Amino acid sequence: MKTQILYVLVSDSDDFYAEQLYISLVSLRKNAPGAVATVLTDQTTHEALSNRGKMGKRLLEIADNWVVASLDPTAAKEYRSRLLKTGMRQYIEGDFLFIDTDTMIAKPLDGIDDVPNELALCPDHHCRLQDNPEKDAIKSRCLKIGEDLSRSDFYFNSGVILARDTASVRDFFTAWQKNYLKGRENGVKTDQQSLAKTLNSQTINVGQLDGEWNCQLPYGVRYMGSAIVFHYFAGNAANSGEQLYFLNDTDVLARTRTSEELPSDVAAVIEDFFKGIPEVSLLIGGKDLDFRTTRRYKDLKRRFVPGKFSFLEFLLKIRARLPFTK
Repeated sequence: MKTQILYVLVSDSDDFYAEQLYISLVSLRKNAPGAVATVLTDQTTHEALSNRGKMGKRLLEIADNWVVASLDPTAAKEYRSRLLKTGMRQYIEGDFLFIDTDTMIAKPLDGIDDVPNELALCPDHHCRLQDNPEKDAIKSRCLKIGEDLSRSDFYFNSGVILARDTASVRDFFTAWQKNYLKGRENGVKTDQQSLAKTLNSQTINVGQLDGEWNCQLPYGVRYMGSAIVFHYFAGNAANSGEQLYFLNDTDVLARTRTSEELPSDVAAVIEDFFKGIPEVSLLIGGKDLDFRTTRRYKDLKRRFVPGKFSFLEFLLKIRARLPFTK
């Protein structure tokens, strides 16, 4: 396998990004043993890992290469992380497949060498932008950086990126970081909006990776059977208040940090990533999925307390007894 695997890590003891990375690397070693793993990090993160519990020392050993950048240690973590992510092409020599830390490697990665494109990504939520359940929010955020997506077919996810070592790809990353910094001035701190702006303004031929290369929970159900990289989105779970996956549980990651060996339940999920999905799960699609993105649904969910009396439950019981309701 010629394409190296690249992760970006900016972390401290207040978060669990390093633990996510360690678990992803363990899954990489198990299911893609021939892959070369490189971690791009900042000096502050790298120096602190040896004091990050037993897991920190193992993490330093499990990666093949560490590339350490000197960034302002007083800058916010998310800012340092995205500076490295949008600028990773300038730090790394050779072709790479960038993978987010909140991932599991489920199968060998050798097939990435055969992808013919200089740059390739998966569509966000595995669909065209017009079918994306979050399309309104996506378009609104992109407008903040002056990018109108009304005529765009696709909005790409930045969790897995194939980047060849070519002049045009290096120019692309230079433009991406420039657009990210401009967007940040307008209050947009995430990187996918500036990625979309850069993709729409560059002439580089961008390819689409098959969904198995970035199987995104919860929208990538059709790709789970063939998933190579399973992307469980730890950040989304934290923001939504839902535990969509076993590794979204901070207690699990805390045990991973302090354990002498990898906890047995974590090892079981690495063995079979399906085991990380809750035992009671519901497959939702179509119009039901559309409803889950509305303000009404979010308001109802916020007010609903399963198993306990709530004003919402009281109203629903009264409504059910009215003669004109069905």
